[in-house]
Amino acid sequence: METKNSKNLNDNHDWRVELGLAKVGGGVTQHCCPRFASRSLIPMLWQPEKEQGATHDGRADMTNFEMDLFDTRINGYQLEKEETEDCCKNSCIRPACLPICIIALFLFMVVFFPLLNDEAIGGDRKYERTGVCLDSCSLRIVESIPTGLVYNSTVENPSTYEVWKELLDGAKTSIDFAVFYWNLRDKTGYVTANEGRDIFDRMIQAGRRGVKIRIAQNSPSDLSAQSDAAYLEAAGLAEVRSLNFSQLLGAGVLHTKFWIVDGAHVYLGSANMDWKSLTEVKELGVVVKDCACLASDLAKVFHAYWKLGEPGASVPPKWPVNMRTNFNERNPLNLSLNGVPARTYFSSSPQPFNPKGRENDVDAIVSSIQKARRFVKVAVMDYVPATLYLTRNRYWPALDDALKAAAFRGVHVSLLVGNWTHSRRDEFAYLRSLLYFNKAMGSRQGQIEVKLFTVPSTPEQAAIDHARVNHNKYMVTDSRAYIGTSNWAGDYFLNTAGVGLVIGEAGDSRIVDSVDAVFERDWASPYARALEI
Repeated sequence: METKNSKNLNDNHDWRVELGLAKVGGGVTQHCCPRFASRSLIPMLWQPEKEQGATHDGRADMTNFEMDLFDTRINGYQLEKEETEDCCKNSCIRPACLPICIIALFLFMVVFFPLLNDEAIGGDRKYERTGVCLDSCSLRIVESIPTGLVYNSTVENPSTYEVWKELLDGAKTSIDFAVFYWNLRDKTGYVTANEGRDIFDRMIQAGRRGVKIRIAQNSPSDLSAQSDAAYLEAAGLAEVRSLNFSQLLGAGVLHTKFWIVDGAHVYLGSANMDWKSLTEVKELGVVVKDCACLASDLAKVFHAYWKLGEPGASVPPKWPVNMRTNFNERNPLNLSLNGVPARTYFSSSPQPFNPKGRENDVDAIVSSIQKARRFVKVAVMDYVPATLYLTRNRYWPALDDALKAAAFRGVHVSLLVGNWTHSRRDEFAYLRSLLYFNKAMGSRQGQIEVKLFTVPSTPEQAAIDHARVNHNKYMVTDSRAYIGTSNWAGDYFLNTAGVGLVIGEAGDSRIVDSVDAVFERDWASPYARALEI
């Protein structure tokens, strides 16, 4: 009877199905997670005792054969389960493998693929890695010559007014302005103020045709209410942010003056957003066009201003990685300017505003002086080796020492300094100290010369507030040119925002020569007078 029952079980009930094991072709067993058939004895044993089919007298309602068979099934299942686990350990197909493979592939694409394909990063980043800009950039010197100032010279450059019109009328998508103060809309009705009003009207037209205008400016103050920017903002034509330097650094101002147009064109120079900077103040700057490499690097400076113009902003202890630059004194950007190879970079002040890689403005000037071999020529409105606007001013000889050291090693140094109604009396004493240094050099071939540049005025012109002055802020040496926005006094490099563009020759000196020609024209003019000891 037992033998018959055993045969019937083996013939009619495949125990592999009951334990979740199924036969496949060839007699090979495929393992998977166990499942229990409805007729299985295992679920019965996992239930409470009463539910296991106990009889009324407490005996299990199973035959001895069934118990032996169950034991055989359990032992066989355990052995095959262990084999299944060992197999799975050596298998590359696991539930977690797919997402891991996807992540690994993504990391490979991000990190390694660009290294295998230079074009994968895009042109806007490739030049940052190679240090070579492939744009065909053009550069022009830009000047404002005050009315009535006449030269006996062939040196002529585009006017600031004409270049600003050109940039505004040609803008297609965006203009970013870094501004010290606004005064384009004259309230006095002065005859030469029309150009400033025209520039303001063209800004309005640009905004109305959809050009995105952003303005980072110094905070409104008693000196300037920044009403022009307020008008543009109220009309929905510009987004404006003001930097509060008292909050950011305890002192200082945003003294920068630059434009970035369509991410490809740049104006940088001494001219403020003031009608007087177009007709009544002597200014010098540069316009660089079709040069996205330079424009995008200067945009990082603007972005720093933009962040610092947020309500309650503070100077971060560390700037974000995306605001770093690769281009500085040690690693200038190689590019073509007017078809001429050049090396260039932007410098900036004050130091706390500079992300990693950005050359500090004063360091750029000092490095340029140190690399001069024959001459250094400086044209600035103010030259004072001290701070001017701190509660307790201090001596600041960084530039003074650099000029003296250059003269001591045989370089000819020439300073052309603005002379006007607001010139400081102590400035002349500092300038004369440079002349006295000539006596200390003895027979050395170096020399320091100083001239004062005075813009002549009629009584009517003299009545114009803060006008009729040589407001230039540039330097030229035998190997490079520096175009800046800062006066040469300590405050402008310690707690005041300014930007400089350093242009070095790379075998051809035409650009440097064009800046030198402007200096020589002014130096030889009747408006420049030598300072006597």
